[in-house]
Amino acid sequence: MSTTRKAFGGLLAEAEREHAERIVALRREIHREPELGFDTARTAAKVVASLEGLPLEVREGVAENGVVADLRGATDGPVVGLRADMDALPIREETGLPFASEVEGRMHACGHDGHTSMLVGAAHLLSGMRERIEGTVRFLFQPAEEGGGGGRVMVEEGALEGVEAVFALHLWPGLPFGVASTAGGPTMAAADAFELTVRGRGGHGAMPHLTADAVVAASHIVAALQTLVSRETDPTEPAVLTVGQLEAGSAFNIIPETARLTGTVRTVDEKLRRVMPRRIEELAKGVARAMRADASLEYAFSYPVTRNDPREAGFALEVAAGLFGEEGAVEASRPSMAAEDFAFMLEAVPGAYIWLGVGDVPGLHTPRFSFDERVLPRGAALLAALALARLGS
Repeated sequence: MSTTRKAFGGLLAEAEREHAERIVALRREIHREPELGFDTARTAAKVVASLEGLPLEVREGVAENGVVADLRGATDGPVVGLRADMDALPIREETGLPFASEVEGRMHACGHDGHTSMLVGAAHLLSGMRERIEGTVRFLFQPAEEGGGGGRVMVEEGALEGVEAVFALHLWPGLPFGVASTAGGPTMAAADAFELTVRGRGGHGAMPHLTADAVVAASHIVAALQTLVSRETDPTEPAVLTVGQLEAGSAFNIIPETARLTGTVRTVDEKLRRVMPRRIEELAKGVARAMRADASLEYAFSYPVTRNDPREAGFALEVAAGLFGEEGAVEASRPSMAAEDFAFMLEAVPGAYIWLGVGDVPGLHTPRFSFDERVLPRGAALLAALALARLGS
């Protein structure tokens, strides 16, 4: 099937002309009232309300507050899934936007408000061309991407049952505005978490010789952990080890008995991923013992590598080029070390995760993240085009 601009007709123009206002309005409504984790009931209600009147079979309460909606075409055929995440982040917004978060300490700082509104836009676009669809489009509105593993729960609850391929978009700072980018193979890293507890012997801050200082031991452990990437990992192999928290003590003049540090490990290679816990524990215990202390490790494997199916990634780039022109589709040169629980869906079904550029804007997960809303109908059109190219007559 041809995926040239001619094949999609005026899909992008229709999205921009007929649906942009609806998509932007929904994005702003969701942005004002961000919800965290699985607690996305109000966001889900907004989604369901925005789908009202469309020829969809809607299921609510999937993965607690997820929404699954099926659009059955004119004839039977394969099922293609399109997914968007709905949850926000525990960040205090500093954008100054007129539709800024009205919930203190919460913000849509990762673009999920945009993702959700784009998918609703795609549902409206495709519903208007139902007679051209040979099969079913499944719209997957997912909670709890930000650490909760909502994608895994949706898979476990059967949201992808019968789906042949699945696709998702993510708004992406640093990528030129409106450009779609993806590649086969790893596109985002696995993300795992660790917690180290260092136990020494506490005492008076003026008498360190009578103690085994857990703070000093923990500090040396933090420095030593960096060698796991810089000196034990192949320099051509992507890997990150970050200590994000170090907590100890209750007063300025007391050497504490314990210190706690937590961090994240990001890898692309599965063998390296499995080696990391053992090496973190060995190194931490060794450094702690050298300083008359001890260390214990708790390690959690979290999100796996987001691994695109090469054929589906190539298909997505072809569709993007057909919709936006050759300059609007770029093969990604390397994976991001961020993580994404769409990985669980890609473990279950072939598919592709696609970045959609928003240009030079403040980064994801920052209090000033925002984007030009003109990208939203482009994303809706791309999602619709992916389904139409696979299922269209």
